[in-house]
Amino acid sequence: MSKRICVITAIVLLLSCQKNQNPKEQSITPAEIQIAKDLVQGVFDDIWSARDSTRLLDYHTQDFVILENGEVWDNARIKKFMRDQMSRQNRPDRINKMDYISVDKYGESIQLAYHNHADFIRNDSLLFEGNWLESALAVKTEKGWRLKMMHSTWVNKE
Repeated sequence: MSKRICVITAIVLLLSCQKNQNPKEQSITPAEIQIAKDLVQGVFDDIWSARDSTRLLDYHTQDFVILENGEVWDNARIKKFMRDQMSRQNRPDRINKMDYISVDKYGESIQLAYHNHADFIRNDSLLFEGNWLESALAVKTEKGWRLKMMHSTWVNKE
């Protein structure tokens, strides 16, 4: 009987250890969900709409990358793109709206999946609508939560 109890105890301990190692088991607080959503909304409003590349590190890690329709963009490439955009006259305003699919916590990171819709407007006229299916990975740093990676795929709404 003693050997059987040891085997059962070992199995129970093994299963409980495996369950505790599953990062998906971590619960995410409403505050963390809001922080992650604010991070995504903020990067699109302050960087991609306002074209303020000086704020990149308010939202991104130093080693941030975005996989954008088959291309890899880092902070340096985004800064160059923003400088080019700022030199264009009569550029449209961009208004961003996110529709979140999921927000999950894995250890010290948060994964988001969402639809990104952007209206491009000039002089109160809608010039263009952009739609993307995106994901983002936020990590906790000594300066707070930052985006480490994003993935963006264009969605044709026709």
